[in-house]
Amino acid sequence: MNAEILHTYGQLASQYQALSDSGKKQLKLLALARFICFTGIFPAYYYLNPVSNLLAIGVALLLMIAFFILIKQFIQTEKQQLFNQRLVQINRNEIEALKHNYTAFDPGNEFTDPHHDYSYDLDLFGSGSMFQFLNRTITRQGKNQLATLLKQTNRTSEDIRNRQDGIRELAEEFTWRQNFMAKGMETDGTKDLYNESIDQVIPLKSVALLKYLRILLPALTLLLIGISITGIDSHSFYKWLFFAQWITTGLYIKTIIKFHLKFESQGKLLSRYVEMLRQIETFDFKSSCLLSLKEQLAHQGKTASTITSELQKILDQFDYSKNILVGFILDSIFLWDIGCLVKLNKWQKDYAGVLPRWFEVIAETDALISLANCNYNHPEWTAPTLSGAEFRFEASEMGHPLIDETRCVHNSFQIIKNEQIVIITGANMAGKSTFLRTVGINLVLASTGCKVYAQSFCFSPVRLYTNMRTSDNLMNDESYFYAELLRLQTLLNMLRKGENLLVIIDEMLKGTNSTDKLNGSKALINQLIALNTHGIVATHDLSLTDLSTLYPSAIKNQCFEVQLHDDELTFDYKLSNGVTRTMNATFLMKKMGIIP
Repeated sequence: MNAEILHTYGQLASQYQALSDSGKKQLKLLALARFICFTGIFPAYYYLNPVSNLLAIGVALLLMIAFFILIKQFIQTEKQQLFNQRLVQINRNEIEALKHNYTAFDPGNEFTDPHHDYSYDLDLFGSGSMFQFLNRTITRQGKNQLATLLKQTNRTSEDIRNRQDGIRELAEEFTWRQNFMAKGMETDGTKDLYNESIDQVIPLKSVALLKYLRILLPALTLLLIGISITGIDSHSFYKWLFFAQWITTGLYIKTIIKFHLKFESQGKLLSRYVEMLRQIETFDFKSSCLLSLKEQLAHQGKTASTITSELQKILDQFDYSKNILVGFILDSIFLWDIGCLVKLNKWQKDYAGVLPRWFEVIAETDALISLANCNYNHPEWTAPTLSGAEFRFEASEMGHPLIDETRCVHNSFQIIKNEQIVIITGANMAGKSTFLRTVGINLVLASTGCKVYAQSFCFSPVRLYTNMRTSDNLMNDESYFYAELLRLQTLLNMLRKGENLLVIIDEMLKGTNSTDKLNGSKALINQLIALNTHGIVATHDLSLTDLSTLYPSAIKNQCFEVQLHDDELTFDYKLSNGVTRTMNATFLMKKMGIIP
């Protein structure tokens, strides 16, 4: 745990909490002042009118103006107070994360997929997963994008380097990252903000006529109401215009209802996306990765935030008429809903199809912020370097990110030059499976452009494929062994199609007898060698290590040893060259009283 970073988060949490508490006090004072101004309007007019009618009107008018100013100030102060409170939560969550408590963050359970190339075997998703360790996204699209980044390792060197630059820049922009998160935190993760219907132009009959009616009818209505108030018009002709507006609205009532059902309260959600877009647009990025994202936020000479804000205001205006009484008045005088439909129709014609691209920019930025936050929290981690044309995986002092640093054992590992397969042997609980996951997780991180938990790390971009935790499927009448065969078949089919893979296998063919397992395992490794594959195979079957004599340059034997001393087993979890000399299953069963 980095004490300096922990102290920074603690200081910020305290500062923002003080600002939030101060904001609450201001809100109480503003609410009281607003109440006094509102309740004082009519008494001021009543008691001052006998003295001077002009004075009474002036004071009442001033109180009314003050009331509206205080409303605006209250809204702004409340917004800032909530913003500060979200910053408090962000920093407190990071304090807990540095203490290895990640429960505040979404674990991405929905992304768990036993059939994925590696995510299931590496515990990439779910409670206590690598995804929960990394995830700081504040939009559902951002969460999906982060999962997508983690589920793909086969990227070009250029793509990885560009992401490294972008993540490095965001890691340095601490305040910008936290502000972006605080502005977007209220976006409801249970709702899909982007609805394709927004981009589908609403079919409006006689739209050209409606453009004139939405201006003409309200103007005439207000004019006749004014004339009626003066007493010039004693027939109240404006009532006929009310009727005309009701008829016009009634003709489009199905479209209006359909709209309300699809886009109810979306304007409030959209306003937060406007804030995030504006923050991206106004920042002076340096890396090509972030600059390319920023450059996408424009259309027809206008910024994405401006165009999106226009849509947000239209959606907000539609929400005004949801109240039956308010809606009746607005549609009677201003032809409100029709006006909103016309404005939305025009917005769609001008900007149909632009929102998905901008939401993708927000999602990508959101995901990159999670990786940048990881880089910031772990300055002792290293930025991977990429190798040239030849395959290379070389890491020194590599550890598993989810293991507490006080307990984590670091190992160095490499597959270079002519080496293809590393066969790892070791006793039960000696650390083989943890080591395989350590290699896999760090390769996944490196492929996203993030730092890795190692002293140094050099790799070639490669598609990762694992076979570690195969499960049976009773619904499809698949046994454990058959399920493993299907996965190995998929692996070989990919290799035969020319896929560049790094294969990680933990105890292959576990569901069959020893002789059959050994023969099958040897045959599989022979095929992996023939297909020029690179990989790691962990096994308890020491006979498998004899293949190194057949392929001395292609196969390397390494192991995890245990020490037996004074009837006690000692594990050091350190990887060494050679074949293990110790097995411990019988010893442990006797120790636990399972066998005599």
